[in-house]
Amino acid sequence: MAWCCMTPRDRAALERIVECVGVVDGYVQRAGPDWAEDDMAVDAIAKRIEEIGEAAKRIELDTIGLMPEIDWRGLKGIREVIAHDYDEVDLQILDDVVRNKLPQVAAVVGRILASGQ
Repeated sequence: MAWCCMTPRDRAALERIVECVGVVDGYVQRAGPDWAEDDMAVDAIAKRIEEIGEAAKRIELDTIGLMPEIDWRGLKGIREVIAHDYDEVDLQILDDVVRNKLPQVAAVVGRILASGQ
């Protein structure tokens, strides 16, 4: 898929992902390094990660293929756990997503969006 062919829906979903990552960063900053011990922060962060997974589900496979370094299956999968099995959410996994996965997602998606296509 050429850059010029990214659908408006894909672009909107990618923009939403970047926006939600920024919001998660803000929540973590406000709650501090022990955010995982704050139920309200955990709920807010989990909700935004759920939104990221939902947005990821809307992106065409050709567009996803432009970003192989992102674990799209994992993003979509954590969304399913949060949405349907909230009591099963592992805080260590959520913390790993926040600290290690989301920064990469934001960087790669931001690069794609900045390409102007």
